[in-house]
Amino acid sequence: MSTVKEVEALLRKTKKELREVKKDNEEKDFHIKFLNERLDNWAEKNAQLREEKLKITIDDVIAFQKAKADYASSQNQSLKDQLEKQEQVKLGSLGVSSGEVSG
Repeated sequence: MSTVKEVEALLRKTKKELREVKKDNEEKDFHIKFLNERLDNWAEKNAQLREEKLKITIDDVIAFQKAKADYASSQNQSLKDQLEKQEQVKLGSLGVSSGEVSG
């Protein structure tokens, strides 16, 4: 049979483990609430976007396509300008003036 001291030590150890498990459960519950809140926010945002997409008109689609094409064109022009500047800097550092370069 166990002595009283052994039983008390076992009881203290078990109480300590129980406190740790309760604390861990509280943290996990808090994390679950946080994740559920994020999921709800995502679902609301997704539903709103879906509703907007369902209500879109042909005119809106055409405007989006035109804006997309304009943006791509401006990006290409910007890239072209940057490459031209780099070319001028490289040629300038080689001692070639920009007037001598045929382009």
